[in-house]
Amino acid sequence: VFSGDKSKVRAVGRFAPKANPEYRFGPGDSELSMLIATDVLAEGLNMQDCDKIVNYDLHWNPVRLIQRFGRIDRIGSEHGEIFGFNFLPETGIEENLGLGEILRERIREIQATIGEDAAILEPGEKLNQEAMYAIYERDETKFEGYEEGEEDLTDLGEAVELFRQLRDEDPEEFGRIASLRDGIRAGKRSDEKGIYVFCQAGGYRQLYLLDENGEVVSRDPRQILKTISCERAEPALPVPAGYNPAVMRVKERFEREVRERRAERENRRSRNRGQRYVRRELQVLFAGTEDAALRERINALERPFGGPLVSAVERRLNGLQRGGVKGEELLRELEELYSRYRMYETASRPSTHREEDDTPRIVCSEALT
Repeated sequence: VFSGDKSKVRAVGRFAPKANPEYRFGPGDSELSMLIATDVLAEGLNMQDCDKIVNYDLHWNPVRLIQRFGRIDRIGSEHGEIFGFNFLPETGIEENLGLGEILRERIREIQATIGEDAAILEPGEKLNQEAMYAIYERDETKFEGYEEGEEDLTDLGEAVELFRQLRDEDPEEFGRIASLRDGIRAGKRSDEKGIYVFCQAGGYRQLYLLDENGEVVSRDPRQILKTISCERAEPALPVPAGYNPAVMRVKERFEREVRERRAERENRRSRNRGQRYVRRELQVLFAGTEDAALRERINALERPFGGPLVSAVERRLNGLQRGGVKGEELLRELEELYSRYRMYETASRPSTHREEDDTPRIVCSEALT
């Protein structure tokens, strides 16, 4: 299985039928006892029917190897032991090819390019210089410290597996959970004091973990799932005083994020090059004046020229952009277009685009006391 191969689901289903009961064998299909793949199978898949994994490559980030092991070392595995094998170059070959040095140089290049604390890396992908070669060098003393930071739940696939097992083994309880109303809340004893809140607006979902002062400390699902996880029999605690206002502040924050996402989506969908130019210049003009009448004229034009336009207006805006028309001259040009093409008729119409059930709401929350 490799990039571009369309049979990934079929291959995984045939290789691990117990872990993927939703897969149905087709005519002529048989179970696979060996699967060879690139990293396209390294994340988010259930293959715990298997108990052995072999890595033939030296990856620049040991976390990638951990993720691969996580495909077979998962909840639902029936194996008492899981075996992982890493192929390393023999001394003579290493002297000739320098694979280890190539790997080290690759890591140095990445760190020099993106930095240690680059935000483009996921939390689990941060480069740990001390443990970088622990897997390859088989130095367990180095790797023990690295493993301490790993989450109990390595990805959302683990949580999905828990619910799948619950659905199969206790469908009544699964149905009760699935039908819970929005806004439910509870308290839980925890070493980490704060609040957990889960918000949703249409297809956009966000988890928040806050400290005692109401500051967001994490949005990482893995960290949050670990923090709120508990045994089924653990009793719920009452929520503390001031809990509801704190949760509503989180909802207000989420509503702002939803509005920003909608605005950005509208910008990407509807604005062409000329519109972006006009919007930018109107903002500059607005910021550069204290004249209330002039600001009112600018505000009156911003919305109609930000939405869908007839082709003639689009062409004219592109021409204004090419000509570098700015300031009062640009304002007069826009007002003339506004009047000529009767844009005041569409400016007063509300937007009809709306995602299904995209009202921001709180799905659930929990006080960590």
